[in-house]
Amino acid sequence: MEIRKISMVLFDRFTRSSSNPNEARLLAEASRVIPKDRRVVVVDSDLAYGNARALAEDLNKTLDEEELLFLAYNDSGLKWASDRGISAHLFSSRASENSAALWDKLIRAKVSVYDTHNWWRTQDQLLQRSLLEGSHKIQLWHGATGPVGKVFGLERLNTAETFWHFSAVATSSVGFDQLVNEPKQAEYRRTRSMLASESIHDVEYRLVSELNSGIWSKPSKVKILLAPTYSESADGEDTLVDWIKNLVASTAKFGWEFDVALHPGAKPRVTRQLKKLSGIHLLVNGAPTSTLRNYSAVVTDFSGIAHDALMCGIPTVSVLIDFENYQSFCPAIVDEDQMKIAYVARTNSELELQVRRAIESDPFAETRKKYLEEIVSSLGALPGVNTRDAVLAALDSNS
Repeated sequence: MEIRKISMVLFDRFTRSSSNPNEARLLAEASRVIPKDRRVVVVDSDLAYGNARALAEDLNKTLDEEELLFLAYNDSGLKWASDRGISAHLFSSRASENSAALWDKLIRAKVSVYDTHNWWRTQDQLLQRSLLEGSHKIQLWHGATGPVGKVFGLERLNTAETFWHFSAVATSSVGFDQLVNEPKQAEYRRTRSMLASESIHDVEYRLVSELNSGIWSKPSKVKILLAPTYSESADGEDTLVDWIKNLVASTAKFGWEFDVALHPGAKPRVTRQLKKLSGIHLLVNGAPTSTLRNYSAVVTDFSGIAHDALMCGIPTVSVLIDFENYQSFCPAIVDEDQMKIAYVARTNSELELQVRRAIESDPFAETRKKYLEEIVSSLGALPGVNTRDAVLAALDSNS
C-alpha cells in the first residue's frame, strides 16, 4: 500500500508522465512571473454542484465585466451564465484556433476559483494546470457529507484501487491557496485529502440565498424527496431500489407524494427499475437546493444532500440499511452532530416509522435550528461573507 502511495505521488509530480521531469516546474515558475490582470476566473464543475455558479452570480453584482470570467463546462453552463449577463466562455483543455485568447485570460487571472478539480486528468492536462500556478487559487466545496458520507483520498485505495489517479490528484498536487469548508467535521474530512495553505470557514455558497430566506416552513401537503447517492456495487443498487419500493408501498395508504432524484452517477439499471414503480415521480434534472423547501422531508442514504436539507432546517431521514456493504466499497465518515438531528433508519422495518416521525411530529425541529445557529456562529460572519471577502481580498492584494 505504501509503495502504491509513493508511486502515485511520483506520477503526479510528473517524473513518470513527462519526458522532461522539470517541465511542470518550469511552466509553474513561468506562470508566477507573468503579470496578472485584475480578474477573477470562476471554473464550473462537470457535476454542476452550484457553488461556482452562486458565487459568480454574486460577484457579478460588484465586479466589472472585464474583472469576472465564468468558465462553463458545457453548453448548459454557458447558457446559465448568458441568461444572467455574466461574461463566460465554454472551456476545454484541448488546443484549438480559438483557445489562445481564453488561455491568455486564464493564465493572467489574478484569482481563480474552482468548484472541483476534475478538469485535470491526462498528462497534457496536468501540465496545463502548471500554467495556472501564478493565480491565487481557491477551492470551493464540491459535495458535503451528511450524517454518513464517503471519505475521499488515499483511504479509498484500500477498497477501490481504480480511484488511484483521482486520489493522487486530490491529495498531492492541487496546491490550493485557500480551501472553503465548514469548521469541525467538514474541515477534518477535506483538509486531510487536499492540500491548501489555509481554510476559509463558510457554508457552501449555493446555500447562502436559502439561509438568508428564513426558516423552512412545513408544506400543507406531504411531499417527500427521495435522493440517494449512487451505489458502488450491484448489491447496493438492489438494496437501494428495495428500500424505495418498500417505503412507497407501505405508505401508499397516506396519499403522500414522492419525488425521486437519483445521483448523476447512478447506473441505468437503477433508473430502469424505478421507472417501473408506480407512486413516484423521477426528477430527470435532479433536485436543486432551491427546491428543497417544497418538501415535507428529505430521505437519503449516504448523500451530501442530507447536509443541505439539515442546513435548511428540513426534516431529514438517513437510511443506513446498506451501511456495512457500502463501507466495504467506500470508507465512510460519521458526523455525530448530524446524526443527532437526523431520523436514522437502519432496517426496512424502521424506515416507515422514522419517515412518519419526521413528517408528523418532528421532535428534532428545535435541535435542527440550534445546529444551524451553531454552524453560522462558528463562521464569525453571515453565510457567504467569508468566501466573498477572501476572493476580493486576493483580487486587491499587491502580491
